[in-house]
Amino acid sequence: MPAPATPTVVSGPEALILRIPRGGGRARAFDYGRLDSAVWTSSERAPGVARVLAFDEDAGAVAVVDVRGAPRRIELRTGTTTAPPAVKLTALHSADGAAVYGVSPVGAVTRLTPTDVHPWTLRPPMAARDVAPQPDGSVIIVGDAGDATTLWRVHPPGTALLDTTVLPRVERLVRAAVGDRAYFASDSVLQPVRTRDLKAGPVMRFERRLHALAPTPSGDRLYVALDSAHALTIIDRYTDRESGTVALPGSAAELRMDPLGRFLLVRPAHAADSVWVVAVGTDRVTGHLRTTWTADLPFVGVDGSIVLAQGQDVVFVDPRTLAPRRTIAGGARDFWIPIRWDGFRPRAPGLDQPVTFPSAPVDSGDSILAAIRRSQRESTVAQRAPTTATPPPQPAAVDSAQGRLGASAPVRSPGFTVQFAALLNMDSARARASRITVSGLHARVATTSRAGTTVYLVVLGPFPTRDAADAAGRASKQPNPWVYEGAP
Repeated sequence: MPAPATPTVVSGPEALILRIPRGGGRARAFDYGRLDSAVWTSSERAPGVARVLAFDEDAGAVAVVDVRGAPRRIELRTGTTTAPPAVKLTALHSADGAAVYGVSPVGAVTRLTPTDVHPWTLRPPMAARDVAPQPDGSVIIVGDAGDATTLWRVHPPGTALLDTTVLPRVERLVRAAVGDRAYFASDSVLQPVRTRDLKAGPVMRFERRLHALAPTPSGDRLYVALDSAHALTIIDRYTDRESGTVALPGSAAELRMDPLGRFLLVRPAHAADSVWVVAVGTDRVTGHLRTTWTADLPFVGVDGSIVLAQGQDVVFVDPRTLAPRRTIAGGARDFWIPIRWDGFRPRAPGLDQPVTFPSAPVDSGDSILAAIRRSQRESTVAQRAPTTATPPPQPAAVDSAQGRLGASAPVRSPGFTVQFAALLNMDSARARASRITVSGLHARVATTSRAGTTVYLVVLGPFPTRDAADAAGRASKQPNPWVYEGAP
């Protein structure tokens, strides 16, 4: 029997697995590297989950759609689950796990948030069919009339229609994770649209019907599966043209992208109990594995393992050797939700203090990043100051039964980095970094290796505190900045 995998050491939020019985029951959270005992159990029964919408890291809540089609929130801080809304909604989507959008039976768009006393609602000029929330807080609304599809962009809680575009009738909307592209598919035609202003790109036509689509996390490439084709077509996001293909043993039925962009999972059209693994770095099939394909499984774990459902068990498979790393007996009876969160981690007392900036007067032209840089200088001076003979107290380790991970956390933090993108192309990363400047502080490109592939990270920092890094991320005006502890 293979030895248990060594837990992957990562900076930033903990890698966790939230497991919920498929028929509903108590939700449990597990450390990804140690799946033999739960570190947290909900105080209330959670519903059976049909699909995951998004994870709200700030609030520590997972937005899901239950098996009855209702949006729900599973709260990790309180162990409770919200009740379904009074209004019946379809086309449910969320960009951040906090705001959930849906379409009512009369075609109105409704936004549900934990703090709204009355849900925000908008009735567009014609009945809405779909919605696409964006990372910047705006939302794209899709409506149909005759042979045309109309798009509107609004920014709740405002109700003004900021942009409008009319397209030939389309059937499906595919969202790119980076937030600057949406793709509308109809039969053998693919129409890209820029989400910030609804400007339509050149129409792409294919010889076969579009069957499935999957963008990379950075949005630089789109993988397209065509009906009965034994290959995937790769579309370059910058040119909106075909840039290559991935040869397959047969035709594809579904595509599922690794959240970190290392692998693409392909469900064969001729076999419902298997999956092909495509390495995104080489665009080649690296393996053929047996698995049941459900809304949650298979997926690619944070350490690169391919997590499969085989019978009643869940198996973690090495992506290179295809050998099992570990098996969770009976794990397939649960719905699996991988998340990254540091809410179960013990914290040093100093980390819970609000960030403070120097008290020197700041003129009206000064920016928050100038204050951050002053805070960095003060932090450096403080770290160089001689320490007393008595070491600072360390926080005690918290028992896992109380919902905490790991041993005592060090008081002194190595700093926090803001990451804006992880790309496979150096030129694209440099171009992205060149567009990010906050009060004279420029983003840079750092390299790392994931599953043998070089990845180029667009980053800013590190900063002395998480609050300072969060402030820099907000000031950058970039979509989805990710703050994590440590240097890149």
